[in-house]
Amino acid sequence: MRIDGLLIVDKPEGITSLEVVREIKRRFGIEKAGHIGTLDPFATGVLPIVMNEGTKLVPFLEEEPKEYEAMMKLGEETTTDDLTGKVVLKKPLEEVIPEIIQTASQTFLGRIQQIPPMFSAIKIKGRPLYRLARKGIEVERKERKVEIFYIQIKDINLPLVHFRVSCSKGTYIRTLARDIGRKIGCGAHLLQLRRVRSGPFTLEQAIPWERLNDNAGSEHLGSWFIPMREALPRLPEVIGDERLVKKVRFGKEMMVRDLSTRLLPAFEKGQWLKMSSPGEGLVAILRSELKGGDIGRADPDAVVLRPLRVFHASAPPSPHFGERGSLPAGRQE
Repeated sequence: MRIDGLLIVDKPEGITSLEVVREIKRRFGIEKAGHIGTLDPFATGVLPIVMNEGTKLVPFLEEEPKEYEAMMKLGEETTTDDLTGKVVLKKPLEEVIPEIIQTASQTFLGRIQQIPPMFSAIKIKGRPLYRLARKGIEVERKERKVEIFYIQIKDINLPLVHFRVSCSKGTYIRTLARDIGRKIGCGAHLLQLRRVRSGPFTLEQAIPWERLNDNAGSEHLGSWFIPMREALPRLPEVIGDERLVKKVRFGKEMMVRDLSTRLLPAFEKGQWLKMSSPGEGLVAILRSELKGGDIGRADPDAVVLRPLRVFHASAPPSPHFGERGSLPAGRQE
């Protein structure tokens, strides 16, 4: 059975995000797959994996907020801003008290500028920065605007500080930890990082890595599997009958005369909507050309909804889908 949708994986420490994708493809015979948001090898937690037709959802998936549980070590900076690098600075902590740490961390709330670290996957002239960094080459990087929604200091046991942060897409938590350390005046680097949320997807939805057993077939993914129709929970939904589904599958727009306002959700002009069918699941992503409330007053030939992305019909879910825990216990890899 072809799997079209998402799988939220609890990525373990010690492997790359790309290695997770490769393993998912190998284990379940997936032709196309990708991950949403990269996690460093030492980081763990929520890693959404899109599979087959699900890869077409990427431009429409929410990636904010990102939420992390993290541990930083004060008094030391490293070449990578995390535990994998060499220590390049050490400073004493005699004058560092909890109140200073709390105050310094809160200065990073809101929109801030970050300079991406050299050890990152950002490309300059087609080359990832980390490849240049491994050769000892440092290049100028442009500052990027990111947003910190909240920072909560959860525990202080110097030199260790446990904190939780909610932020925008593109925020580097190891850069944030380093900058907090510099604000305090002692430097810092990241020791642990665990992503607990990526957009609408949380750790509670993530399948543990050890459950992805070599002997587990796709029919046993259980309730960890997210069908495409459920992957965009915040988009207004249009339920299409056979006539409308056929029209959209041919890439045709829906006109005022095609639609019954009684069956339409509320939407604004320019908003994305999802169209689904009881028998075929997610059919298309549409863009509204009119505000929903204006349809009754519009010309019958006016375009209301225009297809942006049309999906192939997916196979109906297996009876095993929805049965969490049907995977046999596996080994930690």
